[in-house]
Amino acid sequence: MSTFIAANIMRNDSPESEAFESPWPKDDDRLFLESAWAYDAHVVIDPGERFYRMPKGYKRAADILIEQAASNLADRSNVIYAALFCYRQSIELYLKKIIDMFGDGKVYSPKNTHKLSILWERFGCIVNERGGSESIGLNAAQKLVAEMHEADQQSDGFRFPTTRDNEPFAFGDRGIDLENLRRVMQGLDNFFECAYEYFSIQDDFASEAR
Repeated sequence: MSTFIAANIMRNDSPESEAFESPWPKDDDRLFLESAWAYDAHVVIDPGERFYRMPKGYKRAADILIEQAASNLADRSNVIYAALFCYRQSIELYLKKIIDMFGDGKVYSPKNTHKLSILWERFGCIVNERGGSESIGLNAAQKLVAEMHEADQQSDGFRFPTTRDNEPFAFGDRGIDLENLRRVMQGLDNFFECAYEYFSIQDDFASEAR
């Protein structure tokens, strides 16, 4: 008997026949198969569509994980990391989307960064250039992005057990109110969505005036 299958039997504390009925990798398995267009989930190449869908997708995935964590004590301490990563990733992608769309082609250095503090600075420049420095919620959003940046500065704190230097991450050994987390993230999501719409309307008016 395969050593791995024997371990699976012991782990499940079940008869051998039951263990063999559990999912197990097979030689003809493939991860990415197409079935029917109407039922498949579609992954696109177009960067524009990805910028539209990815921030929403990571935010929604985090919400679903938070729902699971809130309702299932056994899952709570496991899925919280994935939920936090998805929330952080949604923030990063919202900022990058707005910078990409409304940054007027500016070349930034470094061009690619995961640091939310740097991305917020670039976002803030766009806000100021477009007369939005007095926008309601701007200061609150800035504090929330800074809080997430402090918790995970390199987009690795919720993905890996240790830093690249094999050191523990600073953020941890604390509780997180799941309902508060979800509520506050929904507000931040609304803020970014409205900022994008506001800038888009500005550009539409500018185009019509030409």
